[in-house]
Amino acid sequence: MRLQRLSLDRFGHFTDRHFDFGSASDGHDFHIIYGPNETGKTTTMEAVLRLFYGFPLREGYAFKHPRNNLQVSARLDIDGVLRDFTRLPTRSGSLVDATGTPLPEAALSAHLAGLSEEDYRRLLCLDDETIERGGEEIANAEGDIGRLLFSAAAGVADLSTVLDHVRERADALWKKRGRTTRMAELKRALADVEKEIKDRDVTASAWKALKKDLRKAQEAEREARKTRDALNLTKARMEAQRRALPLMGEIRDLEQAIASFASYPDHLDFDPERLIELNRDRGLATQNIARLTEEIANLRENRDAVALDPKRLELSTALAALEDLAARDRTAQLDLDRREDERRAAEASMKQAAWDLGVTSPDVDLQGLVLSGADIASLESAREALREAISQEKIEARETAELKERVIAATEAMQDGAPADEERPQVADILLRFDAETLAPAYAAAQQAIADMKIKARRSLAALSFAGVTFDHLPACPTSRHQATNWAERHQDLLHDLRTTTAKRDEHLEDAEARGAQAKSLARDAKLISDADAEDLRARRDARWAEHLAALDRQTAADFHEAMQGHDIAAEARLAQSRELAQLREIGQAEAQARARAAQTDKRLETLREERTNIEASVSAAAAQVGLPDSITPAEWLDWRRSHEAASEDAQALRDTEETNQSTLQRADALLAELARTLPFPPTDLTGALAAARRQAEDDRKQTDAHTTAEATLRQAQRDLARREERYAKAFKAREDTKKTWRALVHDLLGVALPPERLEASLEPLRALREHENTRAAAGRRITTMQADQKQFTQEIDSLARAHGQEPHATAAKTFAALKTLAEKARSATETGRKLDTAIETAEADLVEHKDRQNAIDQEVATIAMLFPDTTTPGDIGALREAAIRTQKAIDNRAALAKITRQVLAELGTTDIETARAQLAESSVAALEGELDSNRSDLAHAEDELTLAIQNRTAAEYALAEVKGDDTVAELVEQKATLELQLEEAALEHLELSLGHHLASDAIRRYRDSHRSGMLTATEDCFASLTQGAYPTLSTQIDKESEILLAVDGNGVSKRAVEMSKGTRFQLYLALRAAAHEQLVAQGTRLPFFCDDIFETFDEARTSAACRVMEAIGGRGQAIYLTHHRHVVEIAKSVCVTPPVIHEL
Repeated sequence: MRLQRLSLDRFGHFTDRHFDFGSASDGHDFHIIYGPNETGKTTTMEAVLRLFYGFPLREGYAFKHPRNNLQVSARLDIDGVLRDFTRLPTRSGSLVDATGTPLPEAALSAHLAGLSEEDYRRLLCLDDETIERGGEEIANAEGDIGRLLFSAAAGVADLSTVLDHVRERADALWKKRGRTTRMAELKRALADVEKEIKDRDVTASAWKALKKDLRKAQEAEREARKTRDALNLTKARMEAQRRALPLMGEIRDLEQAIASFASYPDHLDFDPERLIELNRDRGLATQNIARLTEEIANLRENRDAVALDPKRLELSTALAALEDLAARDRTAQLDLDRREDERRAAEASMKQAAWDLGVTSPDVDLQGLVLSGADIASLESAREALREAISQEKIEARETAELKERVIAATEAMQDGAPADEERPQVADILLRFDAETLAPAYAAAQQAIADMKIKARRSLAALSFAGVTFDHLPACPTSRHQATNWAERHQDLLHDLRTTTAKRDEHLEDAEARGAQAKSLARDAKLISDADAEDLRARRDARWAEHLAALDRQTAADFHEAMQGHDIAAEARLAQSRELAQLREIGQAEAQARARAAQTDKRLETLREERTNIEASVSAAAAQVGLPDSITPAEWLDWRRSHEAASEDAQALRDTEETNQSTLQRADALLAELARTLPFPPTDLTGALAAARRQAEDDRKQTDAHTTAEATLRQAQRDLARREERYAKAFKAREDTKKTWRALVHDLLGVALPPERLEASLEPLRALREHENTRAAAGRRITTMQADQKQFTQEIDSLARAHGQEPHATAAKTFAALKTLAEKARSATETGRKLDTAIETAEADLVEHKDRQNAIDQEVATIAMLFPDTTTPGDIGALREAAIRTQKAIDNRAALAKITRQVLAELGTTDIETARAQLAESSVAALEGELDSNRSDLAHAEDELTLAIQNRTAAEYALAEVKGDDTVAELVEQKATLELQLEEAALEHLELSLGHHLASDAIRRYRDSHRSGMLTATEDCFASLTQGAYPTLSTQIDKESEILLAVDGNGVSKRAVEMSKGTRFQLYLALRAAAHEQLVAQGTRLPFFCDDIFETFDEARTSAACRVMEAIGGRGQAIYLTHHRHVVEIAKSVCVTPPVIHEL
């Protein structure tokens, strides 16, 4: 699929912008869209992506046209069939055809090879950011051929970063022998939680006893609180009665005060102070009525005295019609003499202008010398043309002389400059062949890297010093890091176990001693007969019985009786002390168990000490093999082993660095040898040799450039001289032609009255003559007009004066002024009559208003008087006000009575006042005070009882909390379950990341094996073209588990990707992407390929090669390059076999 025509109907800052890409001719489909910065090159590429995949919800290119109005159209060539598509910013039916019919997305997406928008951007849209990240990926991948090929084919410019990030995430979760990983931290946390759960325990019997005590304390607290609350309620009731007794007296007083006002209204609908305002307003209205009646009579008398003449009123209208003529008459009187003077002055000036032109005859027709503006302009154009021709002829003559001098000077300069010696070796070729600009920093970096690694190796070796023992070379370590770690960890664990076991042994011994002391104290205090004493008494009784059986005499009988009695007494005593004996036996058993545990702990201590001694002996033996003192501890041996491992790694890194930079050092030596045969002096080092070589190359270039410049200057001067001589001949002929034209024009317009030479200096006299003629004619016209205006005004004003019985005055102006005075008097009389009529109407309206106000006041007073039953004079406003004041006081008393009644009912908790009176009928303040005093003592005792109950309950709760604790054990169990789940999740995540990294690496290796030959060959050809043969070959090298890409220059020197310059890595990435595009086309996917100004960091040679690569891409499909650099366009035109199609913005 390819674009044949693209239309940005409304997108970005474009409106109806079209690009015609035409049809691909002979397999050449390379286009360049050129325009300055900010003209819409990237916008064009984004428009194509909108056409293919639709508009996003948040559109960044909707800054000119609203998003709802955006539209992109195109005509696509799909397998030779032309189809029109239009993309709209709608939720459904956004893809339509040329007729506006909605199309399914599959109509277009089926031809996009299953690529998403992100895939298309990665694979087929290359910009400066992508190529920058691609160059970094080449360096990050360290030349891994699998990663490079897969990264280019998938369009993933940061593949190495992604894979390394996955590996780092997996190692952060779990790593063998790692102590700071997520799983190691979770394991330690889980062990701590399990230990804490094991340490916490509680007995059931103690917990039950404390629970029982708590229940008793809570019940006692409830009873004490109930008693206290009952006493508080009694106190509140008596205090309410004491407060209600005075209020009942106030209620009686208020009921008596309002009894005589029962017929008065419950509320007033007016403010009593309103009566004062009404009284004041009625008096004022009465005064105004009298005043206005007198004023109207006076105004009518004055109106009758005014006399009006209607005929004189018409005079004002007639005079107004003559105002314009009067003004012109006044202007003529002032301006007529001045206009006469202007006409005479203009005629004199015309004579002076003719004199300036050389016309001195007094009889000459001055108006015949006056030319029109067009004629003067024609003369001016002809005169300017003559002047320009003369000036141009002089300039060409001067330029011709100067060019002849330049030709002579250029000839001498070329003869003086000697060509460069072609047989001398060219230093510039040597520098270019060895890529000195890249080699010099690489050589310096290699030396610096080797020096840094040597310093690091020496420091690592010095870190192995211990207790005064130092090493000149790295000794062989007799143990592995794993063994040293096991020794150190086991030794640390043994020291911890020894401390813990010793503490347990001492605890068991202390417990045994305490049990023995407790048994002795119990036996001493209770005077117990021990089992041994009881056995002795039983044995003595049996012995005496045996003796008595043998002798059967009184003495043996007495001895047996005594022994029998002692035994019986002891048996009775032990029976009475059975509880204490059981406790003594229990203490004895506990003492025996403690001593047995102590003995077992001693055996454990011996085993631990023996194992510790064996580990310390092994460490001492290992340390002796490397010359360290035998006093070293396992932890110190582990630190030394780690330092030894670091020193070994640094030594290997030094060897790797020397091996890695060997090719750079060899190339530097070869360059130094070449320069030694070329330079006039033997160089001491590469830096000095390169500086001298650059100076010599610059001198050779300057000498060659000087000779070439001199030849080019001579040829250019000769060409310029030939052209200038031809232009001089044309200028000379043009001067002669314009001179003839000038003379002919002067003769046609003025005849022989004026010679042409008089006008060559200036045409101002002719212009002045024309201006003076215009002034003279204008003055004459104005004089005639003013005289006609004066005559007409005199006739009109005299006729008007006679019509009104007035005789005309000496001048029309005086007559006009007299008539205007008569008209003004008539107008003044009319205005006075109108003002008096208006005043009469206003006064009559005010009189009516004040009478209405007086009636309204009388009506309002009568309405108020109806509210009071005992008012004898309704019109007396003062009496009404006193009645209103009495009514307001009664209303206030009723409100106070209702308020106090509500207060009493609220205090006593009753619903009516009669019930309240009944409750307080037998009560007095003194009796209530006595009952309150008694209540206070009872309440104080109840508060003390409640406080004691609360203390007992708090103590019981505290005791139970001390045994039971809080939910710590449950929280610990929950933490344990949570930690186990987190361990499971971390293990699953590590497994997922590790397997993903392994599968991705394996896929990259398979991709490398299957595409290495074809894609690597295509990359090699393209890279050789881009570098103009500097790197004709790409090869691979096995490095551990990966295969490294090497670039081989013309001298056979190989170079890794990290050793290349930044620009060369860009070229390599471009070659990889071009090879990936070729592979994509080979798989049958042909889609437009976009590049957005990726040649910015390329010089002209690299740009030329890159343009040819774009041409090759355009041969396989459609290639579109967007740029704001004009030189890229010119280079592409010059280097491409088929010049690209240029579209300018």
